Amino acid sequence: MHRNSYCLAALAAAAVPGLVPVRTAPIATPAEDLDVAGVVGEDGRRLMVHSPGSTAAGIRLERDLRVTDALTGTPLRGVIPPVLGFVKLPEGGRAAVTEAPAGRPLMLEDLQRSEELARSLGQVLARVHTVPRYAAEAAGVESFTPEALHAEHRQRVRTATAGGHLPAAVAQRWEGLLEDAELWDFTPQFVHGDLSEESLFRSGDRVSAVRDWSSSKVADPAGDLAWLVASLDPERFDQLYAAYREELPTSTHPRLMARAQALGEFAVAEWLAHGLETKDEAIIADARGMIADLDADLAQLARDEAERTFEQMRSRDQA
Repeated sequence: MHRNSYCLAALAAAAVPGLVPVRTAPIATPAEDLDVAGVVGEDGRRLMVHSPGSTAAGIRLERDLRVTDALTGTPLRGVIPPVLGFVKLPEGGRAAVTEAPAGRPLMLEDLQRSEELARSLGQVLARVHTVPRYAAEAAGVESFTPEALHAEHRQRVRTATAGGHLPAAVAQRWEGLLEDAELWDFTPQFVHGDLSEESLFRSGDRVSAVRDWSSSKVADPAGDLAWLVASLDPERFDQLYAAYREELPTSTHPRLMARAQALGEFAVAEWLAHGLETKDEAIIADARGMIADLDADLAQLARDEAERTFEQMRSRDQA
């Protein structure tokens, strides 16, 4: 069942002793069937209350809370809003109250404008990817081998190709990436798994909070970078990635960035598969538009390469 912000404030008061709500506001969340509201207490405390609207949402919330609890013992604790209390729901399950993230949601345009903020996000991502595997597995997150992840990408791309959804140049490029054995020879690490503008907060020029850990797993660290490499200007992403590498205690995989770029492209095939599975024509059209854009980019790269080759040949002939 769904609840408005006033009902959520009442749940927060029941979960946190002494809390007297004086102001509420609904908060957007990428999770389906999860009602979230911000609550300001009489004493000035700022909190967030999370109430699942279905059994599936309740399972995701519990997974999120287990990971959150595990991360409070890692260097990420400074960007993990702590859990303050719970309250049982009449229909089953429970709502949870956490401290509100400091600052405001971090938008891509914020990263584009600020090198310091981009570097801060790079440092936080490095800390995510260095969470010890035992801590992640103690929280019950799933672990995936490189072979299993590679097989998922291959199956998705081949399904799109067999369905006639990919232009020849895109299909050839993606198959070439999948055949590059070195690209997929990596060590799985703890990852957030669903980074977005809704899951990140900023305060000034630093990342102040990371939330929504229900999709976290031990998998490919390139997955957390794919969204950013596809969305940011190259110069700004390079600054983020430089800070990421500086924060890591060991060197990165030599093909990490190439794999992040590949995963950003493969995400289009995943989006298309989702549209086809749900028979959502808007999603299908959106995915096909992105595939057409990639096809056009590849055609332009081919033309540029042909022009460079021609100029080199002409220079040699003139010499």
